[in-house]
Amino acid sequence: MGPQGIVLTDAKGQTFNLTPRQVAAFIVVTVADVGEQWHSWQDEIFADYPYQERRSLTSHWAASLWPGPLKPPANILGMLSRLLNALHALPADTGIPIPPAFDSAKGVIAPRNEAAAAGLYWQVITRMHPLTEDQTAVHLLESVIDHNPWVGEPRLLLAQLALTRGDFATAETQALAGLQALQSWGTAWDKRIAWEGWIAWARILLQSARKRTWPDSIGGLNSLGLVE
Repeated sequence: MGPQGIVLTDAKGQTFNLTPRQVAAFIVVTVADVGEQWHSWQDEIFADYPYQERRSLTSHWAASLWPGPLKPPANILGMLSRLLNALHALPADTGIPIPPAFDSAKGVIAPRNEAAAAGLYWQVITRMHPLTEDQTAVHLLESVIDHNPWVGEPRLLLAQLALTRGDFATAETQALAGLQALQSWGTAWDKRIAWEGWIAWARILLQSARKRTWPDSIGGLNSLGLVE
């Protein structure tokens, strides 16, 4: 792939010459399609994608139960980051905008970092850490961001924990970064909640941090909103 586009050959030996614009369009649409749909269920049924092998449904019945635990994906963002990064090898005049995800396609995430980030994040979500103090959760979430700085949901959890501690400066920084990451994707990484729900929550966190207010009771969280 380069300034002239790419030449593809199918299983029958037929060749197809794709222009740089066509290549860019295929990349962007593919990343958007996969990124929107993929969570841990696809990790299971499309294991080793895009080189997955045929697996018996009978012997893998447990993995087949939709939608599964809805964990964030552990092995797809690396491929998507490499696809988007390839856009920079194409001419700048394709007419296809480079998406803002992965720092406008400049960042690439290693498979080991993606897997580690997903696993650490799920440790916090499932509360598999001490519940009598919040520092372990904070350390885990900070490690998630170290491994995968391209997604917003871990930052929103950090923002909420900061609000609970009264650390409004940290809460604002993390809420804003989380909101920007969600906006750059247009889809959720943690698909237990729709993207629109995460966006609304990010704005609530950011507004609360800037107003320096946060409920002091658990029940008060249910009354949060963006209405003055």
